Amino acid sequence: MNPTKEEIIDRAKHAVMDLNESAVEMIAHEALEAGISPVDLIEQGFVEGMKAMGDLFEEGKSQLAQIFEASHIVESGINVLRPAIMGSKSNVCLFGNLVVGM
Repeated sequence: MNPTKEEIIDRAKHAVMDLNESAVEMIAHEALEAGISPVDLIEQGFVEGMKAMGDLFEEGKSQLAQIFEASHIVESGINVLRPAIMGSKSNVCLFGNLVVGM
């Protein structure tokens, strides 16, 4: 049985929180194969994982170095998605306050 969009996005969020770069890249490939919008995966998965990491930092449950590592991991996931994003009508994607230019 194939995972749902929600399951894939949830796994992406948790892979960021777990600082698991290989899982983030694998999930990005899986999302593309499943036809999930790269923007949805980034906004609902990767960005939500970063927000959760920020919350943990504010609570004193993570360190600044982990935030930077999570950011690097998200960038790796976005690099997997970049060709699909580049194939879209726009070379710029907006994610709240974050702009990703291609």
